Amino acid sequence: MTGTGITGWRRGICRVLIPAFLLTLADFPALARPGGEAGIRVTNQVVHIEGDVALISYDLEAPGGGPYVVTIELRRENDPSFSLVPSNLSGDIGEVASPGPGKLIRWEYLRDFPIGLRGEDFYFKIEASRSGGFPWLWIALGSAVVAGGVVAIVAGKSSPGTSPSPATELPLPPAR
Repeated sequence: MTGTGITGWRRGICRVLIPAFLLTLADFPALARPGGEAGIRVTNQVVHIEGDVALISYDLEAPGGGPYVVTIELRRENDPSFSLVPSNLSGDIGEVASPGPGKLIRWEYLRDFPIGLRGEDFYFKIEASRSGGFPWLWIALGSAVVAGGVVAIVAGKSSPGTSPSPATELPLPPAR
């Protein structure tokens, strides 16, 4: 660390804490949830409507060593801004233990849309990625920031018997 005394030490801590804090705000693609990781693909999507249930089958092609996180969105070909995450889902959605063919999602669409959906241009976008696991990186960075802040506060307090540093006086404004 550069500088002398506590002031130089504080400056050194700030040089560590500020980048550590900024790292916690960053968006790390490696830690991202669903979104097309290498070697993970959803193929052979087929949709069948049976009464008030949409059955969406797919194959999950991925290396072993799951679990995987599977997400689904309802989209429209003629309206790129339309995106809906269905809420009444069951089956092979969310955390899926292993890859393989014949995965099935059941969507009770009439619970989300009691009068149904109009149009023929709807399709599903299904994505899969490895499950993120426990966020050890975020815990480690958060602990480092908290510990550094505590050290900076403790180091900044004056000990008994020492006088606080004198306040800096500001100059008067120029006369007019």
